[in-house]
Amino acid sequence: MHETIWGADMNLDRLNRWMTLAANIGVLAGILFLSFELRQNTMASRLQAASNFQDSFSEIEFFIAQSPEFAALLIKGREGEELTNTGQFRLTVFYGNVLRTWQNTHLQYLSGALDKEIWRGSQARLTVVLNDDRGLLDHWQTNKSQFSPVFNDMISSIIVAPEEN
Repeated sequence: MHETIWGADMNLDRLNRWMTLAANIGVLAGILFLSFELRQNTMASRLQAASNFQDSFSEIEFFIAQSPEFAALLIKGREGEELTNTGQFRLTVFYGNVLRTWQNTHLQYLSGALDKEIWRGSQARLTVVLNDDRGLLDHWQTNKSQFSPVFNDMISSIIVAPEEN
């Protein structure tokens, strides 16, 4: 009888080892699946951030293209011409929106949600726009305290001095 118990213990021990091995394989498979899902989720988040960025600026550009009156006002602002109080207010609201959109895009880039190559192209575009639009540059200089320090540092790094312009 002692041998039968010993044999049963051996069978239980063997079964326990196989079950532990199966459980470990299941945990490993779960980790691999989770890793795959995280990678897919990261890619989806980056694509969504890029899409949101494009949508935001498409709306701004569409608004300008659909409103000849606002386009004329924007040209006056770009050139630093005298504006009515209403025109100045409209540009202040517009420029604030544009800069907040850029700040959000910059934050998405810094957090890793926006692809580095998309940000590089966007930053190049921002550099051109900011250095060509006196109204936008003046707005930022007047209101930069409303933006994050890291965004202000980035903006400061891309401004071309007037004699370089």
